[in-house]
Amino acid sequence: MNRALLNAVEAADSIGLTGHIHPDGDCVGSCLALYRYIKRVYPEKTVRVHLELPPENLRVAPSFDEIETEFVKPERPYDLFVVLDCSSAERFEPAKELVEDATNVFVIDHHMTNTHFANDGVILPNASSTCEVLFDLIDEDEIDNEIATWLYLGIIHDTGVFKYPACTEHTMNIAGKLLSKGVVAQRIIDDSFYRKTYEQNRLIGDAVTRSVLMLDGKMIYSVVTLDDLAKFGAQRKDTEGLIDQLRLTKGIEVAVFARQDDVDTYKISMRAIDKVNVAAICAEFGGGGHMFAAGCTVKGDLADAITQIAAMVMLQL
Repeated sequence: MNRALLNAVEAADSIGLTGHIHPDGDCVGSCLALYRYIKRVYPEKTVRVHLELPPENLRVAPSFDEIETEFVKPERPYDLFVVLDCSSAERFEPAKELVEDATNVFVIDHHMTNTHFANDGVILPNASSTCEVLFDLIDEDEIDNEIATWLYLGIIHDTGVFKYPACTEHTMNIAGKLLSKGVVAQRIIDDSFYRKTYEQNRLIGDAVTRSVLMLDGKMIYSVVTLDDLAKFGAQRKDTEGLIDQLRLTKGIEVAVFARQDDVDTYKISMRAIDKVNVAAICAEFGGGGHMFAAGCTVKGDLADAITQIAAMVMLQL
């Protein structure tokens, strides 16, 4: 185990874990992998995971049901809080009070936009995922099947099943080691990444049909409103995978998807092929992520936000 993380864990009796808002595969995978690891190696310690309720497609192992979604303050502050897959304090807003009350805060991340908000940590922007970073921090001999399953989940989600540029030989070597722990790759990939509900297929199909090409076909954009969700009997989680479908449009350099979460609040997801740094664009709106995959939240007029995004994309093309 990494010495800094080992020292932090061994010095703490109570440990809290969290990740970013709207938790994705890498966030859930890294949080639950470390949760399971600490419970396995340090059974005498109290450890809890605080996250917003993740999408059901990420329920790939039993510890999913041990996620605490209410963010209730413990009787006394945590000795240690580990924040995973999170680039700034704004990105773990629901757990912010719990983190700020903790005696020590440690961050494990791979986002280039990380603001170094913690007392200590390991941030490796060149890693494919936070799960890859975490694998290198813990004792490989203590990785059981469930820990391996959570790590594999995070890696496949942040690499697009091993196709994004951040996926390296080291990433693939880790994946092979996780397979040797009994990970059932086909089930995890199909169930968490590709399988869609009927409502989700209808919603995605409609959003793709209504998508708009911009910047002479170099950018594609679509939006799903609250009315669209109601029309198809869908939920916000049913928009998962839509940005990846838009990204596959031939000839585009950037895909942009907006999901309405409230009357004037939209969650923006962006993907780039290989020319545009979308993390830098999302950072202008208080978000962040990776060079070719990032997100942010915007409030107010969506048309104005898309116009600003298109202008920033054009400057990089």
